[in-house]
Amino acid sequence: MLRGHEPLPQRLNVRNELRRLKQDPMLPLLERLAGAERDPFLQVQDEFLRYEDAYRCYFLSLRRFLPEMSIAVRWTNGPRWKRRYFEKYTPSERRLAQKYHEVAPYLEIDFYACLLWARILMDRTIALSRHFLDEPDRPSFTSFNQHKKFFAKLQTPYGAYELYAEYIRERTEWFDEPLKLVRDKFIVHAAPQHMKIFGYPTDGHELGLAILVPAGDDPAGSRDDMLVMRVSIPRLARQVEAFLTWFADYGLTALPEQ
Repeated sequence: MLRGHEPLPQRLNVRNELRRLKQDPMLPLLERLAGAERDPFLQVQDEFLRYEDAYRCYFLSLRRFLPEMSIAVRWTNGPRWKRRYFEKYTPSERRLAQKYHEVAPYLEIDFYACLLWARILMDRTIALSRHFLDEPDRPSFTSFNQHKKFFAKLQTPYGAYELYAEYIRERTEWFDEPLKLVRDKFIVHAAPQHMKIFGYPTDGHELGLAILVPAGDDPAGSRDDMLVMRVSIPRLARQVEAFLTWFADYGLTALPEQ
């Protein structure tokens, strides 16, 4: 059973992707909430600075991994086969192979860094919703997981903010799987028996992670019964970007006029 991310259908233009992601979609909301009040010389660790730190680290993790991924994909689809069949590299292939061997030891750890910082960023983002959600019964503002559970358990519409509750309930399924599941059960905490493939799915346009969990106790059991959870960092980055864009737009609309 396949779950989680579908890889992007075509090869990623890493330069264009990073240029776009460098611009935090939350900036208009941050400026509205805190811009006029903040002292540029006194960096107090409030929810605004904690969010900004999280986005900076999240973006830097993408800025490391995505170019490394591009190098790995191009090496795998080209010079790798020359080396396998003992053929001579062209000068450009030799340069690409050198770049690949420099980044190869760090590919997996940089992949996990993107995943971990995406999870942290989600927690830091919902901390800002305390500034516009003013219903008497309010969700957690420290854990996105608890924040989402609050809205999932509601039996009645959430007042004037039902559109917010509906989006968190119904449009953030990617947070539960694969982001939270893989981060919690297979990276941070003790994991059930499983197999892990860190490689090139489908057409080989990107480098991704697949977690294979057998239905029974045998980790090499029948593949028909296996859960296969896939993680694509390019896909995750676009999901996070879409969420931040929506969150900022909603927050700006929900805030009272100053």
